[in-house]
Amino acid sequence: MNSRLSAYLDDIFSDYEDLKPIRELKEELSHDLQERLIDLQKDGLNEEAAFERTIASIGEISELIQSIHANTTKLQQIIGIDFSKQNLQKSDLKAIQVHDGKFNYSNLQGSDFSLSDLTNASFKCSNLDHVHFDGANLTKAKIQKSSLKGASLRNCILDQTDFSSSELSGACLDNLTFTGTTFHYTGLKGTSFRNAVFQSCSFKTDVKKTIFDGAKMDKGTYALLKGLKANLTHVTII
Repeated sequence: MNSRLSAYLDDIFSDYEDLKPIRELKEELSHDLQERLIDLQKDGLNEEAAFERTIASIGEISELIQSIHANTTKLQQIIGIDFSKQNLQKSDLKAIQVHDGKFNYSNLQGSDFSLSDLTNASFKCSNLDHVHFDGANLTKAKIQKSSLKGASLRNCILDQTDFSSSELSGACLDNLTFTGTTFHYTGLKGTSFRNAVFQSCSFKTDVKKTIFDGAKMDKGTYALLKGLKANLTHVTII
């Protein structure tokens, strides 16, 4: 390829080649421009004139590149990024959108997911100790076989969240609303659900030392917890 043409494109694309769609655009454009340059020279233009006319033919491409970059980045945020098997401890992941994201087998200790949209995200076999989920949307998230020692979940949305086989012992889950949430074989020793609200939740675990003082729950959840010998003395049925 003509060296000047190559250098010109390298300069335009240099800040955006981290994304595949932009790399593909550059490759396609390089091929088309090279052919146009050759055709213009065959028509009798000297190298300089052919180069200038070739460049002029593509118009203002910078805005197109920026638009592709912005839209692709946004799409990657919204549709499941795979962070599995990564060491991401103490990462700033505040207010990200990662629908269907995967964080399996990862070290996320001390990371901040506050205010993030993690709908249908998967956290299997991960270290979530001291993670901040404050205000995060964890609807349908699968937090399975993971440790959440010291994790903060204030004001989380936990509709149909699955905590199966995870460790929540000693966690403070006060004042939260749980709708269709699953606690199968979940460590709940000393876990506090004070003033929480439960609707259609599923428990298959030891809850004898779990704190439900002031909680409100539907009849089905109440019957399930009663059968597991939970202390429901100060619980209200709704």
